Amino acid sequence: MTKSLKKYLLLIATVILSVTLAACSMGASTEQIVNKSVESSKNIKSTDFVATNSSEILVGEQTQTVENTVSGSLIIDPLTIKATTDVKAQGQSQTLELYIKDGTAYAKSTGQNEWVKSSSSSITAQFENLKKIANSEQILEFYKKIAKDFKKTEENGNYVLTYTGSGDQFKDLMVAVANASSGNEVNASAFNNVDFKNVTIKLVVTKDYTPVTNEVNMELATKNTPTTMKIKQIIKYSNVNNVKEINLPDEVKNAKEVAADTQKSE
Repeated sequence: MTKSLKKYLLLIATVILSVTLAACSMGASTEQIVNKSVESSKNIKSTDFVATNSSEILVGEQTQTVENTVSGSLIIDPLTIKATTDVKAQGQSQTLELYIKDGTAYAKSTGQNEWVKSSSSSITAQFENLKKIANSEQILEFYKKIAKDFKKTEENGNYVLTYTGSGDQFKDLMVAVANASSGNEVNASAFNNVDFKNVTIKLVVTKDYTPVTNEVNMELATKNTPTTMKIKQIIKYSNVNNVKEINLPDEVKNAKEVAADTQKSE
């Protein structure tokens, strides 16, 4: 996979995350979507979650696939995370266990016998940026533009909203996410080489706008090279606003501090 494709894939993953956080409160009409999304994103304080992600990258006649599942718990403030990530790519698999608590990140991956930890602000700041993405005014403006295009149904007593679209309007969302996550001004021309062929979003929420599941599918192509990317993510929520505490197991508490030089080398 080329470096440029890795950048695209990372950014698309961030876009999907922003859809999850910023559009998780669809109301009884499309007009209510944007109004309630602001309050809902601010009012979700904690949740358990399971996210499954898959990506398929076709370069010429070669296909590369990556699948991962992230499950865990999240408390927004103060930022506290417990997550287990299982990744499968090119016939290999890896598991990463992660905790973030009290400004310290703890991790253990496949092949490691012991937990390591880091109090480096540069690491935890990456996760803090996710909250900036969720509350970005630019992203909310994007949803205002496409609100009328959502279709609403009901299923099992829940609201189901679906969106299907394609085209250059998704450049606006890409730029908004890039600006929110990096803090730097990003020009829309940076994505001129990306063609959004198909984008579908399915959001399921309860009648009080608590998120149940979010599903996003994207198909993209680069215009100057024969490259196509298909990305799918499904997130299931439970125990919303009822995760009161995330405790560290003893083996995690005894993690070895990673030296600053080691962090830089990685």
